Amino acid sequence: MSTIVIKPKTKKEQDFLTRLLKKMNIEANVVEEPAPNYETRKAMEDVHQKKGKKVKDAQELFTKLGI
Repeated sequence: MSTIVIKPKTKKEQDFLTRLLKKMNIEANVVEEPAPNYETRKAMEDVHQKKGKKVKDAQELFTKLGI
């Protein structure tokens, strides 16, 4: 299973991304913790070790997903 870690800049962006990913049958969970939890740290480590992909904004995410 893939994990997508998203840190939306605004509430509007968060709502939009959550709805979009749900329509694509991708589970999205918003984490609102002061420090990253285990899953977030693991996803960040995967990106660091080139096992994942990092995007800087929603537009780049859409491009990577082929939307």
